[in-house]
Amino acid sequence: MTFKTLISKSLFAFCLLFFVCSTAFANAGDSDAILGTWMVAAKDAKVEIFKCGDKYCGKIIWLKKAKDADGNARVDSKNPDKALRSRTLEGLQIVNDFVYDSGDNEWNTGTIYNSRNGKTYSGYMQLQKDGSLFLKGYVMGMRFLGKSQTWTRVE
Repeated sequence: MTFKTLISKSLFAFCLLFFVCSTAFANAGDSDAILGTWMVAAKDAKVEIFKCGDKYCGKIIWLKKAKDADGNARVDSKNPDKALRSRTLEGLQIVNDFVYDSGDNEWNTGTIYNSRNGKTYSGYMQLQKDGSLFLKGYVMGMRFLGKSQTWTRVE
């Protein structure tokens, strides 16, 4: 092996290592990337994701149909806890206690409350390359047993 070949291979290896490390560090640590306002998949609600201590939470900040047929604010009528059925949906926290996992580049170990059926699911969230937010709610700790949707960022 000539000196020139050795230098070329070493330079290539250094550049490759630099690129891999810089990409890993650029993606890791951007735990606040999900902060902001998101339009849900059905396009009938907006959810604001915010920090709650060192975790991530989200609340409904806008509803396409904020009032019921009688002109009253829509409430959490499907909640299994009868005492909570009178709370309004607008302002309701539905995303709770997610933690950023840089290894998987996802927010997990949190829960997602579905006000349409009154159920709370374990969940995880991932930012997609197109800037959308993939969410999956699942039961019994089994990620394959659940439903997912994709939210789009609202400017």
